[in-house]
Order: sequence, then structure tokens, then C-alpha cells
Amino acid sequence: MTTENIKTAPEVITEFLDAQAKDEGLDADTVAAVSTLREDDDLSKVKLLRKLEDARKAALKANVASTEEASDD
Repeated sequence: MTTENIKTAPEVITEFLDAQAKDEGLDADTVAAVSTLREDDDLSKVKLLRKLEDARKAALKANVASTEEASDD
């Protein structure tokens, strides 16, 4: 019989999301969206895809706004 500690799926996901939150190369809003779903115990494929799409749209909107501000200068 093995004596190693086998992690549960929630433990693996939590550790993964914690590691992603520390990665400065990743989009913070995307990581926050996934983490929020996980914390709310609402992480499903459909909801994840919706949250990621919302984060993508917000990033695009912010990019357009910053481009318009730069062109106004």
C-alpha cells in the first residue's frame, strides 16, 4: 500500500490557481475571473468561457480607450 498523499481535485485546482495568480506574465483579470468562479464553487465550462470572454472584451475595450487617448495627445 502506498503512503503518499494523493491530492483531491479541489486541492489540485486551488494550488494551480494560486500558482497562476503569482505569475506576473498572465493577465490579472483573467486569473481573477477564474479564481472568483472557483471561490464561489461555480467553476463550470460554460461559466468559465463566459468569464474569459468578458475579461477579453474588457481588455480590448481598455486597449481601444488607451489608443484613442494616445491619439488625442
